[in-house]
Amino acid sequence: MVTKDGEKPFIPSMRECRSIPLHYSDNVVDIGAYMGQYSIRCARFPVSKVTAYEPTPSSYQICTKLKLPNFKPIHAAIVGNDREEATLHVSSGIGVTNSTILSFSNKKAITVPAVKYSDAIKDATIVKIDVEGGEYNFHIEDNFPDSLRALIIDFHPVSQYRWLEEAKEIVLAIEREGFTPVISPDWSNAWARAGSWMRERDLPDVTNPMLEGIVCCGCGEIIDSVGKSLCINCWKRWSKRHRRGYNLAP
Repeated sequence: MVTKDGEKPFIPSMRECRSIPLHYSDNVVDIGAYMGQYSIRCARFPVSKVTAYEPTPSSYQICTKLKLPNFKPIHAAIVGNDREEATLHVSSGIGVTNSTILSFSNKKAITVPAVKYSDAIKDATIVKIDVEGGEYNFHIEDNFPDSLRALIIDFHPVSQYRWLEEAKEIVLAIEREGFTPVISPDWSNAWARAGSWMRERDLPDVTNPMLEGIVCCGCGEIIDSVGKSLCINCWKRWSKRHRRGYNLAP
C-alpha cells in the first residue's frame, strides 16, 4: 500500500507483533486492525480464530475482502463502557484513513457501533491494541482474563491527557499480573512506544483441521489433502509468495 503522495505509510507495532510466538490454539483479538496486516499473519499461521475490530469504514471494507476461514472482521470501535455507539474522528491524510475515538477539531466525526473492551477480549489468548490514543479509555489495567497469555500495545501521545503517566501505569498493571516484557516501550523514541508482554499459560495439544488438510486454509472449503493446503481456486488467487508452505489439494 502507498499513500496518496506516493509514500509508504508507517505500520506501527509490527516488530512487537512478531515478537509473540503464535500457537495453533490461539484466539487472537486485533483491536484497531487497520487493513488487517497482523490479522492476516495470525490467520495464515494458522491460529484457531482471529477477530479483528476496525471502526474506520474504508479500512474495514478492506478487511472484509480477506476471505480466510478463521478470520472475522467486525466494524466497531472498542470502548471502556457499555455504550452501543461511539463517535469516531477520522482523518484522511493517507490512502486509507486512520481514526480515533478521541476528539480533535480537525477531524471528521462519524458514528460507529461500539463494543466494550472487556467483552471483546473475554476469551482471547492474544490481544493486540493500536487505536490512536483510545487505549487509555479501555481500562486495560482492570481486564486480564485468565485465558490471556500475550498483549501487544502501541501507546500514543495525546496532548489533552497525562498520557505518559497513564501508559506507564498500564504497563505496571500488566506486569503485576504476571506478564513479562518481551519488548518494552521506549518512551524517548516516537516510533518505539509499543510493547509486548507474555505470561505462562498451558497450551493445549489441539487438532486444527487446517493443519491436517481437511479444510482449505484460504476459504474453509472441505478438502482431502495433507498438511496446510489450499484448494485450486485459492491456489490461483494467492500470490506465489503467499503460497509458500502450503500444499495444493488434489
